[in-house]
Amino acid sequence: MGMLKPDYYCNTVFDIPYGELWQRGIRGLIFDIDNTIAPYAENYPSPKIVALMKRIKGMGFKISLLTNNTNKRLDCFTKPLELTGRANAAKPFARGIRKLMIEQSTPTTHTAIIGDQLLSDIWAGKNARITTILVKPLSDKDFAFVRIKRMIEGRLLKRYYGNTQ
Repeated sequence: MGMLKPDYYCNTVFDIPYGELWQRGIRGLIFDIDNTIAPYAENYPSPKIVALMKRIKGMGFKISLLTNNTNKRLDCFTKPLELTGRANAAKPFARGIRKLMIEQSTPTTHTAIIGDQLLSDIWAGKNARITTILVKPLSDKDFAFVRIKRMIEGRLLKRYYGNTQ
């Protein structure tokens, strides 16, 4: 199960070392939406997320969104953030990531995925052989099946990092 260990583990998307990623050659960033850049209950990006995306776009990164949620949910974020994205991604499969890398013109060695779930976002990134960045979920409100996955993920995180609280 060490194959699920993320390359980076940060509290939030605001704590990610974007400058370090740029220095490592990362040029494409793929963000999950739900509980990564916005809680499930929020239907639009916060002003802080809008500012963050503007800042990292200004650094030169190509940014896309990838979600297992619907196109309707995706549109609530891609339009105000002026980004591309893919819905119904079927993570942990890597197909959605590969399509976004083609759109971004970034190879695996220059792409990273940012998400809040080991068993979907990080696993998908590992399947695509890209850099993986795990952030803590923004909210403890999840669908029932996600709560079950979080119990498994909690055990893995404890194994990888010790106490994660």
